[in-house]
Amino acid sequence: MIMIIIIINKEVESKGDCNMKETMRNKLFAGAAVFAAVLAAGPEPAKADPRSYVWTYEYMTVREGHAELEYYSTTEVADTDAPETSSWKHQVELEYGLTSKTDIAMYQNFKQSNTPASKTFSYDGMKLRLRHRLAEKGELPVDTLLYAEYVRNTDLSAQGALEAKLVLAKDLGRLNLSYNQVVEFPLEKLSAAEHRFSAGASWALSGVFKAGFEATGDYKADAYYAGPTVHLRARDMKLWANLGYLAGLNPDSKDAQTRLIVGVPF
Repeated sequence: MIMIIIIINKEVESKGDCNMKETMRNKLFAGAAVFAAVLAAGPEPAKADPRSYVWTYEYMTVREGHAELEYYSTTEVADTDAPETSSWKHQVELEYGLTSKTDIAMYQNFKQSNTPASKTFSYDGMKLRLRHRLAEKGELPVDTLLYAEYVRNTDLSAQGALEAKLVLAKDLGRLNLSYNQVVEFPLEKLSAAEHRFSAGASWALSGVFKAGFEATGDYKADAYYAGPTVHLRARDMKLWANLGYLAGLNPDSKDAQTRLIVGVPF
């Protein structure tokens, strides 16, 4: 396999408004250049776990009668000039294939908040999720999956929220394109819905490795992010891991986010 990597790395260092966030954005575009350069390289992939992203859902459900255990670790840093203030979110998910096209999952959430004055770790609620694929992959012009989730935090005076996702995806050889349109409805006030999106493009370099790029946005918070994602699957073990990084693209965004997902199907 011949891999051509072009790295463009411009770091902006100037006084005043040019800060670390601008430097991260320059590195982000360098990562995009690397990803684009490797699209023409690599062998045809072997059949493998199709998951490629950490913020974007693809066109997939757990096989009927099978289960998977997943662990998520998400770090958020609002200001990289003050890294002592951050949040660490931990999520444990158990999912099970109900039918050939439908699966169900339960999440348990935990959170650690760090400030210069304190560090607190607490239980952060649960989620219950259903996914349904409308057809087998490739039968429709665009593969379409429906996603519904009930979110309940530890404030029992609140009724929780319903989150719906429309997942659109397409495989073009080794290239996967996925887009999620997301809406979340607080049950106390359905008119206060929040709208978000996430999208990803990934390239399967082999049966065990994928390189990708993701973007997310929250319209209400006016916060937008983008960054690289990698997928690694153990060739002879039922184990896979995804790692992603997002850089904030505008002033209302957090400076940086990372997420690690480890999955064990059984």
